[in-house]
Amino acid sequence: MNIVRTRKKVQTLVPASILALGLLSACGSNSDAGGNGASASTNTGSGAVNTEAASTASGGATASSEATQDTEAFTISVASWNLGDEPLGIVKAYREAFEKAYKVKYPNATIEYKNTPGEAYFDLLKAQMASASAADVVQFQSAQLPLFAKAGYIADLSDMPFVANIDGAPKTQSSYGGKVYAAPFDLNSNGVWYNRKLFEDNGIQVPKTWDELVQTAETLKSKGITPFAGGFKDAWVASMTVGVFLPNEYGSDTFEKDVYNGAKKLNGPEIQAAFGKLQQFVDKGYFGSNALSNGWDLQRKDFEDGKAAMIIHGPYIGGLVNSEMKDSGGMETGFFALPSDKGDPLLSVSVGVLTGVNAHTKNLQRAKDLVTAMHDPDAIVIRDKDAGVFPAIKGIEIDYKEVGNKDFLSVLGATKSMIQGQFMPASVGDIYAKLFTKMLAGKAFSPSWLDEADSAFVRDKGLVAAPEQ
Repeated sequence: MNIVRTRKKVQTLVPASILALGLLSACGSNSDAGGNGASASTNTGSGAVNTEAASTASGGATASSEATQDTEAFTISVASWNLGDEPLGIVKAYREAFEKAYKVKYPNATIEYKNTPGEAYFDLLKAQMASASAADVVQFQSAQLPLFAKAGYIADLSDMPFVANIDGAPKTQSSYGGKVYAAPFDLNSNGVWYNRKLFEDNGIQVPKTWDELVQTAETLKSKGITPFAGGFKDAWVASMTVGVFLPNEYGSDTFEKDVYNGAKKLNGPEIQAAFGKLQQFVDKGYFGSNALSNGWDLQRKDFEDGKAAMIIHGPYIGGLVNSEMKDSGGMETGFFALPSDKGDPLLSVSVGVLTGVNAHTKNLQRAKDLVTAMHDPDAIVIRDKDAGVFPAIKGIEIDYKEVGNKDFLSVLGATKSMIQGQFMPASVGDIYAKLFTKMLAGKAFSPSWLDEADSAFVRDKGLVAAPEQ
């Protein structure tokens, strides 16, 4: 399956879901742990679907009777970068499950998949939306939602039953102007994944403060273990990593809104502090000697092989690492938020995939019902359980096999959160990646470097939706 991270193309077996700066967009922010949608949207309980809540969550897709069937034969199309076949067969099984749910009401429907891998999908979708030639159902990321909604390209889904079962970050990123325009698929955040065995073997506890994190890195390094796997040959990994360091320095979950409104600047003390911490990691060799020559694949391999004890990435790591290490018994991962030296950490929480309806479709109700079927609880469990994906709609319980995935949910439910990158043009994230790469190549960070990011923001801010006042 092909996914996009930080507006770059990545080949891997995980869903589209990242919080990298410049990729994600929404219409508000979410600042408290209780409202981030994490503990409400997912759960590590029995592993069975909560049937009553799940039926409500999906809009009762499986409860249709023959009396309400539409027996006409028709073809309905779905466009995505995220629904192509992949070696593990998870996506194929997911498609079969939601097709079954859909055909309870539409037994003679044919679903046509228009899957375009990588970044090309988003360019194509934008052109098709503008020419009213897009598929009936379209998947996209939250950066596109305000623009599509404002232009009238996507239908208002506020009357759909699933709306009652989304809140926090998923509700914010599915909405524009007080209306819900999409069903949120997955809940995501980036942070620090670690090898439990390496930590235990070396007597290391999960660090709670910045100083403890530095001490952990020093302990690992003294034992010949790279503290953090680096894979910054891929620009999206560099940009995503910078994005993990930024929120702790913001001082507020409204920082990016303040930048948009001119009260803060991207070359100010907050961003300087984040790059200062990255420089500290580079200077001390915490990312390893091959951090700049490795791409994502080798970065992951260093983590899987135990050469590096930690890796900064998203929720896909737990399931992906275990699936790729199945022959050797897998490995137990853990997850924690990057600690802050200013108090409690701040996590960016978001939705990676949104499913909406083309406002120009001739099959409006059929398309709305397909969106509901695509979020049918039975289908979601099949799609999410073995792929490290966490439902953004409440009422779906999954017993994840990986301990790290349970850690992830626990951390999201207990950590203050925000929605990052919602008012930042993609060019800013690209510049951050370039500056970080420069540091890895041996150049010492200078605060003046950030003038480029601030200028790019001023130049390109019109490309993102303004904060709602």
